[in-house]
Amino acid sequence: MRKYLILTMLLFSLSLLTAGDYIIGTGTSNQNYVPFNGSYNYGWSRFFFTADELLAAGMTGTVEISKIGFQLVVNTLDNYITNNQRIYIREFYDENYPSSPQYINPSSLTAAFQGTISWTSPGWVFIQLTNPYTYTYNGGSPVANGIEILWENRDGSAQSPYPRFTYTSTDNYSAAYKYNNSSFPTNSGTRTKNRPNVWFISPATTVPNPAVNPIPANEATGVEITTNLKWSSGGGDPDDYLVSLYTIDPLTYLMNNQITTSTTYTLPSLLEYSTTYYWRVIPRNSFGNAIACPTWSFTTMADPSIMSYPWTENFDGSEFPPTDDWLLRGGDLVDPIQLVGSSLWEQDDWLNISGTDKAARINIWGIVNGWLITPQFLFNEDSDYLYFDLAFLKYNQPPTGTPPALTGIDDRFAVLISDGYSWSTANIMREWNNSGSPYVLNDISPWGERICIPLNDLTGHKRIAFFAGSTTTNADNDFMINNLYVGPLIIDPPHVQITQIGDNLCLLSWNECSGATGYDIYTANSPEGSWELIASTTETQFELSAQESKKFFRVKAIAR
Repeated sequence: MRKYLILTMLLFSLSLLTAGDYIIGTGTSNQNYVPFNGSYNYGWSRFFFTADELLAAGMTGTVEISKIGFQLVVNTLDNYITNNQRIYIREFYDENYPSSPQYINPSSLTAAFQGTISWTSPGWVFIQLTNPYTYTYNGGSPVANGIEILWENRDGSAQSPYPRFTYTSTDNYSAAYKYNNSSFPTNSGTRTKNRPNVWFISPATTVPNPAVNPIPANEATGVEITTNLKWSSGGGDPDDYLVSLYTIDPLTYLMNNQITTSTTYTLPSLLEYSTTYYWRVIPRNSFGNAIACPTWSFTTMADPSIMSYPWTENFDGSEFPPTDDWLLRGGDLVDPIQLVGSSLWEQDDWLNISGTDKAARINIWGIVNGWLITPQFLFNEDSDYLYFDLAFLKYNQPPTGTPPALTGIDDRFAVLISDGYSWSTANIMREWNNSGSPYVLNDISPWGERICIPLNDLTGHKRIAFFAGSTTTNADNDFMINNLYVGPLIIDPPHVQITQIGDNLCLLSWNECSGATGYDIYTANSPEGSWELIASTTETQFELSAQESKKFFRVKAIAR
């Protein structure tokens, strides 16, 4: 699986490099075709570095190149996987590619690397060569020897967005490329002066340098509680890193010297809001730990949750979704749930009747699905219930028009509640379907009905999601929700009737009240009198003995 994260570019300072680090190229512009073009399934590239460039970078005498690094920038990714990548390195004596650079068959060369590369950004991504390349400067006789890198992308799959690499424009044509979707290309390619910046690394001879370019940046504020920790190598060929994250007052470690070989660390849990965190990365290699590693800090954002209840939303505003805190997503209601992109939920007239009363609507007619996700709530003692109006109608028809089609046996409508960062079918609070649910989808009224879902047992930060979807093209219907409410119980007042059922018996009866778990029955000698509790029941009727004197009765719906 490929996951993507859009990030801004951070530049790397070269002032800390050791003798085993050789960077060529300082440009900050970016391109996506050398060393490979991730928007195509297959491709090759060639790019060279002259002897003068290698000497200027510090490659004197004999140097063993054990790693190669490329710098990723804006519109780059987190753990973007490319399989079957092949890298070859050879001596090169020219200073310019011809107008139709040819593909070089590497059959006579030993692959410096063949395998899978994970591209994580921003900053430098390093590739450990399985067969290190040894470069020895020949002194310029008879012709100065440079280095050429041959790259083959034989992955066979492409996905957008894709890696973009910093490059430096050279005076001559120093790079060439060819890409194709149907098969690996072996024909001539296109030349360019835009050569990727490259970091060559030789085996370490001392401890590595401290890490640089922390993300979150040092002393950053307003940081998302979902953030991961990222940094760049400071040079010196580190083998791994020790990562610590903690708070003070009191000192509490979330991680203490956790070991990772990546320059990204995924935190095991969400952070707290409005909290200052301190963190440190210590690079290590066989010579020991980096010295004088800095401690960085950042402060997370204030809690944006809805905390005041009751909260309501009627979708009557001019914007949909009503605020930026709402989310529109797509994705099947099947574990593992993966939400992507947007959805078909939109604002429309409630019950398909033109007017100012608006609602959220989704049209389900084929293999479609959609999620409408509320802003984040902080549930407390005042957020015990969710209410909303739900209607099921024929597409674009009012309740008095063509009734909804009943052939959507695969259709589903569900309400889910989770922390909002991950979702599963275990988060379903209530589901309407036509395949065994106690809440039958085809029975939803086209005139709308009031839904009440208890939230009593839920605490903490939550989001509410409304899902509608279908896996087959059949019925063409609209699902609508309106008049959302989160807050204390709204109890419908019981409408009480009294009926004589015998010489000495009377029956009190009343309607079932939404959200009520029981009913208390009171009596008094007058409407203004003192009311006495005489019974409690979960039923909607109660028998009592006839009285010689006039009595008044009251039924109170309760939620225990």
